[in-house]
Amino acid sequence: MRTPLRALLGATTAIALGAALPLTAQAAEAGPPPTSVAASASASANASPADVTPNPSHAAAGVRFPQSAWSYHITSSCSGHEDEIRRGAEYWGYAVETAFQGTRVDCVSGYVPDCNGPRDVGCNWNSGERIAVSTQVNDLALLAAHEFGHNWNGHTAQGCATWKSPYDVMKTWTC
Repeated sequence: MRTPLRALLGATTAIALGAALPLTAQAAEAGPPPTSVAASASASANASPADVTPNPSHAAAGVRFPQSAWSYHITSSCSGHEDEIRRGAEYWGYAVETAFQGTRVDCVSGYVPDCNGPRDVGCNWNSGERIAVSTQVNDLALLAAHEFGHNWNGHTAQGCATWKSPYDVMKTWTC
């Protein structure tokens, strides 16, 4: 009798686990993923900045673009990362790099302090007054494009930012 009882318990457990696992996976995806300093490569899975030209026809959900020249300056804290930041700025068009005017860009080697949360890897204060980005992410150009995008836009949706479109650049997470 013990063997059939164990078989019945084993089958019941397998059925219960089979029913619970899909719900567990969906629940894990429904919440915000951890914003890791060591971000995964999925943030740039679809394209690179050279492959995606911002185009207002791609602008879903009201993604706005600058209509005239705007400026930024990269501080010495970003030494060695200037090209990636330039690619992020150039994504939006009309970007002019200056020595000391426009949006100030600072770099940090970990999480950005004094932003919205303790694990932020990028922040834009006052729609372009100052930007800070973590140099520890896998795609700094994408993070810079996202933060520069906050000069004109809020987040478009929850999810991982990618180069797929301006809408996707402005998603909430660096994954």
